[in-house]
Amino acid sequence: MMNRGGQRKGAGRKPAPDGTAKIAYGTKLDPVVIEYLRECDNAASTIETTIKRSKAFREWLRSEG
Repeated sequence: MMNRGGQRKGAGRKPAPDGTAKIAYGTKLDPVVIEYLRECDNAASTIETTIKRSKAFREWLRSEG
């Protein structure tokens, strides 16, 4: 007896729209920054929001587009 659903057309998670899929990225950070991020509800969202709000990022984005 199978305890899972079978394969069928249209089953499974749908792909993300082009250009919206997240890409895994790892880096080294200062221990104090790591401590702060561990206290946040969503560390990835905190990092992304902080970068997107920065003046340097907005200038870079303007020069790219």
